[in-house]
Amino acid sequence: MPANITDFLTNGTEGLKKQDLIKSPNLKTIFSTINQHLYGKLKYTDTDTRARSKQIINLLLCKLVDEVSKKPEEEVEFCIKNGESPEELYIKIRKLFDEKVRGKYADVLDETEQIRLTKDLVYLIVNELQHISLLQSSKDIFSDAFEIFVSKILKDEAGQFFTPPNIVKFMVNYLDPEPKTLILDPACGHGGFLLESKEVLWNKCETEKDKINAVSKLFGIDKDLFLAKISRLYLDILSNGKSKIFCEDSLDPRNFRDEPRDQIKDDTFDFIFTNPPFGVKIPINNSDILEDYQLGHVWKNVNGKWEMQDKLVKQQSPQVLFIERCVQLLRDGGKLGIILPEGIFGNPSDRYIWEYLTSKGTILGIISLDQNAFQPYTCNKTSILLFQKLNKIPNDYLIDFAIVENVGHDKDGKILYKLNKDGSKQLDSTGNAILNDDLITLNVRLREAEKFDYLKEQKCFKINFSHIKNYVFIPVYYTGVEKTLKNLAINEEIELLSIRELTEKKILYTNKGGYLPRGDEIGSHLYGLGNVPFIRTSEINNWEINLDSYKKTSEEVFNRYKEKQNIEVGDILLVKDGGPNLIGKTAYITELDKNIIIQSHIFQIKTQENSEFIDSYLLLYLLNVEIVQKQIQAITFVQGTIATIGNRIMEISLPIPSDLNKRKEISNHVKNIIKQKVSARKKIRNLALDYPLE
Repeated sequence: MPANITDFLTNGTEGLKKQDLIKSPNLKTIFSTINQHLYGKLKYTDTDTRARSKQIINLLLCKLVDEVSKKPEEEVEFCIKNGESPEELYIKIRKLFDEKVRGKYADVLDETEQIRLTKDLVYLIVNELQHISLLQSSKDIFSDAFEIFVSKILKDEAGQFFTPPNIVKFMVNYLDPEPKTLILDPACGHGGFLLESKEVLWNKCETEKDKINAVSKLFGIDKDLFLAKISRLYLDILSNGKSKIFCEDSLDPRNFRDEPRDQIKDDTFDFIFTNPPFGVKIPINNSDILEDYQLGHVWKNVNGKWEMQDKLVKQQSPQVLFIERCVQLLRDGGKLGIILPEGIFGNPSDRYIWEYLTSKGTILGIISLDQNAFQPYTCNKTSILLFQKLNKIPNDYLIDFAIVENVGHDKDGKILYKLNKDGSKQLDSTGNAILNDDLITLNVRLREAEKFDYLKEQKCFKINFSHIKNYVFIPVYYTGVEKTLKNLAINEEIELLSIRELTEKKILYTNKGGYLPRGDEIGSHLYGLGNVPFIRTSEINNWEINLDSYKKTSEEVFNRYKEKQNIEVGDILLVKDGGPNLIGKTAYITELDKNIIIQSHIFQIKTQENSEFIDSYLLLYLLNVEIVQKQIQAITFVQGTIATIGNRIMEISLPIPSDLNKRKEISNHVKNIIKQKVSARKKIRNLALDYPLE
């Protein structure tokens, strides 16, 4: 930030025309610079970040309207003329906003909307943007702006994340709406899906009248008044049309105002594209809302089929209700593209959602997105659900599956390009670097995709609905797990049995299988009372337990939990919840490890005493073979920095050698390794006793 705002005065222009504006290769870089200047200027005085962000958006609207309304040879107003003072510029920009933004769009902006930033800050922002063409620089200007100025606010307040343009483009082009169809985003944010829909529709329109008519069939709803206004303004400015965007709670249509109640009706829309807010911090617990949704009720698994009960759930995640709301709003044959947290696509506890969905239509596709897709704003792993509502549902049909490993940027938001083997960037036919983004060609690859073949390596494939297992809609489950399991299933030397089957046969006993008591976890108020280790997930690694846990408690507490947890030599511990790099780690309980208390995020397994079929040493081996670890990875769902496999651990299949001698050979080998580890640990423990300090 310059020491004095007058340092900018030499940057004035004379007669800056629209045709002189230049394309910026990265608008977000410019917006970040502005944001840094503002933070440096205001961090000690300004506490209302949301209000300031709105003001910046208002200035962007000024520039956008100025640019859209001018012919190439006409001079723009959003610039600093030679010798123009901050005061003079401030008056000019306020007039531009009052007359050409608020004045033209008075049905959206009322008189309370003003430019309220100081004259110095207006001067700073205009100086940074005056030579840039917003229209040439980005197809979605406000996506870039909101990422920098607004995203953290909405993440903190409402669990909202703006959808990256490459994901938006893929979803809209996959469903490929036609002119004259009704399109809705019930959680529209700044309008990214509606803007991309406009682009797709306009490419199919022949006349200006057709284009304006297409915009009139774009509908949006957002709970945030500011976002609803901006979404409508943005679309209307760029299209010279009149979209229909309302500020309402999409999940509570009973309380819609008159106009949206008349416009937004069930069984109406041809296409819905949306990225609803989601997260455990913003649950829906209003019974008046929940009772309007089947997914707001308790569901029970009755003889392998999920059935809705009369009882309401205490609360429901908003994304689950948004699924049903979208289905309600679609007409017969209407199509949906919705982004959801990946857990929904495989959690056993969420399978009732798929019972509901598959009773209302067909699953068109599942796209598993890389964990960096929404970075650097959230590391939540998501997938795209593509769905069609149908009154008459076919008995079987093909579903598109895809695994997107590259999204064009890394976890810090840095753009990534495809590289040659020497590390140089790959270039296209025009000499431009090629983005490392699987989504660019995904629609073409999906159209050309073959059916799933466990003998081939496939990132895009089709699967019959009848072949989906237990409502698991995770592509990597089929490519990384099913492929290998199918090969093992026809191998006469291997017997595949799930942990659940082994517990039902009473060969294994687990703290999730019903045969092993589940001990309650001690609270933090009991730490520091003694020397008994409280073993957390981070203390399990390399088949061993780190007893040097800094979370320790007393013998008295240990004796209270001893019978509840029933830790014995030969037990196997497996990490089921925690950091993603810890899931699936195992440890063998030795004679050195009996006096411990374990965290509830650890899965405990015992083998049948004196069993020749499978003993604890063989079990330890099996839990660490590649196919079992791949299964664990496939059913591990990440939410932020926390990962979990939960009860899905019971579905994991173990490849047990059919030959008894082979099983004994493996068991004896592992037994010797454990003995060596115990011996080494004893030597380390006794080292201080053998060589005491004088």
